[in-house]
Amino acid sequence: MYLYNLRLYDFRNFSELNTKFNNGINIFYGDNAQGKTNLLEAIYFISELRAARAFKESELIKYERPLAFIKGEFKTNTGPITRQVTFYRDRKKEVKEGENKKNKRSDLCPDISAVYFSPDDVDLIKGEPGLRRRFIDNIVCQFRPTFYKYLQDYQRVLAERNMLLKSIKVKPELIKTLDPWDNQLIEFGFRVISERISMLSKISQKAKDYFKSFSPPESHLDIKYKSEIDFTNLSLIKKDYSKKLIENRKKDIGRSFTSLGPHRDDIEFLINGRDAKYFASQGQQRLITLCLKFAQRSLLSTEKGEFPILLLDDVMSELDEGHRKLILDDEKSQVFITTTDLKFIPDNILKKASLYLINNGRIGEQDGKN
Repeated sequence: MYLYNLRLYDFRNFSELNTKFNNGINIFYGDNAQGKTNLLEAIYFISELRAARAFKESELIKYERPLAFIKGEFKTNTGPITRQVTFYRDRKKEVKEGENKKNKRSDLCPDISAVYFSPDDVDLIKGEPGLRRRFIDNIVCQFRPTFYKYLQDYQRVLAERNMLLKSIKVKPELIKTLDPWDNQLIEFGFRVISERISMLSKISQKAKDYFKSFSPPESHLDIKYKSEIDFTNLSLIKKDYSKKLIENRKKDIGRSFTSLGPHRDDIEFLINGRDAKYFASQGQQRLITLCLKFAQRSLLSTEKGEFPILLLDDVMSELDEGHRKLILDDEKSQVFITTTDLKFIPDNILKKASLYLINNGRIGEQDGKN
């Protein structure tokens, strides 16, 4: 699967763009703030229907313009696919495949996917738990598009329960109405936790293998799911969840907030048994993130039978020459790389890559392989 044509209109700093890409390594180079990352964001969005970074979708529209669109043409094992997303300032985005509007992620062609990596992703290790929850949830959604509905259902019930907790502080007799909401929360929460654990067990093993190949022999990586709910036995999650919700009721009512559940869970990364959030160097943290992204990509290729598009935003300058070669030497699928200086790309990679000079929201003359 690969993207062979991309069109942009009033997307970020691109007024208009219509360009073709090769199924291989494509390199966007040029000075900072010219639009290289914006191009990667466009490719990620047309592939995954969500932003690579957290921001309002209206911010994707060029300044003072009413709308923007991205159109991508893909070649997949099942045939060519054309997908377009139109963003509006005053209403929700519109998604089409071919000539048909699509309202649900699960209705889209499942063959198209992408994995995005940038140096900022180091926040996945050292940042807040919500970033790690979002990471694993997004991966589950790539494999199981219906998982998004579980998340929505869980968040809806959680919000209703929190509102009820607030009301109980004023009217204690309402506590008798809490059980039905707890039952729903447990049901949806169980689905979220079990899907996360299943996916994390798959991705962690591959990530550990990548880490081993990138690191000194004495370094090893462990990845653990953290929750106040006992998840060691999937068949007992609901029982333990129910028990602890009841135990925490008094505290939850006092705070008007549900204090445990998948919305409070976390993922822990350990290097040689020590928490990487506090004890790993930034280089090690970045390497963990890179290994996670490569593990994600490997799993997607196994599941879908096609490698997802790999998007590497200014990564080469962060790695030594050995790691650069290790990442790209045997790469046979489509990759997009941004860099401010081509010296960061190994010569053997440059020889087989397609080069695109990005300057002020425009693609200049193309060099390299055609």
